[in-house]
Amino acid sequence: MSAQQRLRFAAILNPAAGSDGEQLIADLAAREAVEVRTFTTTAPGDAPDIAYKLAADAEPVDAVVSVGGDGTVFEVVTGLWRAREAGVAIPPLLVAPGGTGNSVYRGLWNDASWDAAVDRVTRGQAATRTLDLARIEQNDQIVVLGSGSGLFAQTLLKAAELPGSGRQLLMDAALAAMAELVPYQGRVVVDGTVVHEGGIVETIVGGFRYRGGLLNLVPRSVLDDGLLDITVVTADADMNAFAHAALMGDVYDIPGIRWGRGEHVVVERVDGEPLLYEHDGEVMPRTDPRCALRVIPAALDVVVTPDTPAWFREG
Repeated sequence: MSAQQRLRFAAILNPAAGSDGEQLIADLAAREAVEVRTFTTTAPGDAPDIAYKLAADAEPVDAVVSVGGDGTVFEVVTGLWRAREAGVAIPPLLVAPGGTGNSVYRGLWNDASWDAAVDRVTRGQAATRTLDLARIEQNDQIVVLGSGSGLFAQTLLKAAELPGSGRQLLMDAALAAMAELVPYQGRVVVDGTVVHEGGIVETIVGGFRYRGGLLNLVPRSVLDDGLLDITVVTADADMNAFAHAALMGDVYDIPGIRWGRGEHVVVERVDGEPLLYEHDGEVMPRTDPRCALRVIPAALDVVVTPDTPAWFREG
């Protein structure tokens, strides 16, 4: 994104997210030669419609700003993607760290603070890169952050039952889910090749490398290579070692962890039972024994750090 005489942004604010989104918008609007219009969501499902209308506006903005958590990013991207499919030239997306985990923000800005990101954007020093998405074949739903089966999906179900909020709630829910954990008999196929067949604790498809802003679960994934990565946690893996590696090291150093990369990923139960599967932090209806995803290369433009982190291609 280059510096202009006046930068125009449209911010989509989720007031129910985990951070002070109004302050994040104020930080952006306070910069010289910046104009920000704010559109506030009132319920889940508002953001896609707002984003679609902004993309189709006769006077396009320099960027649409998602102000909320990773779920808000998903909804905003959904609206922008619908506009692109309708033939609209969509504006770039700028993500603000307005949630609890902010995994998408970290994947675009690494460890930069919001103040540093705003400074780069408003000075014309940020970069614009393309971002791959994925599409779930069963329901034609796009995937932004990532998706997976097993433990993480069970954690989301537990989080809906427990009191609390934020990362502590996710930690409590993860412990509760692990206490009840029963690996399922499954198969993972990437571009026609079986990556693993047998007991599965969890699969993580990316997309973005991080979950919860902290756990590096798909450590080799690249956001603009036109491919999806998958980490398979098999029933043979030591879960304590895996959890430590997700925080401090490389999960692929742990025995029992499998890795695959390709354009088409299929995760399925081989016993015919419905697969527990989630994407972008939302658990899908448990009705099908399989979930298949295909990459959507270069789906939209995103505003990112000008430095090239390892999860983007060089150049």
